[in-house]
Amino acid sequence: MSYRTHEQFQEIVENCINGNWQDAGRNCIEYGFYANDLIKANEEGIYPTFEEDTDIAIVIEIATRLRYE
Repeated sequence: MSYRTHEQFQEIVENCINGNWQDAGRNCIEYGFYANDLIKANEEGIYPTFEEDTDIAIVIEIATRLRYE
């Protein structure tokens, strides 16, 4: 399996846009994304992008919590 691909980033963003924050957090874990990875992909302008920087913080907070449950 490939990790941190454009398609995986897009899936995370689309889950956030659709309000599926838990799914997005689980995707971060499954695909190996951390905050820096999401910020970098977002800055590269991979479509769709996060609408707000705070969206990245929210999804990473969820992923971090899930990682330690």
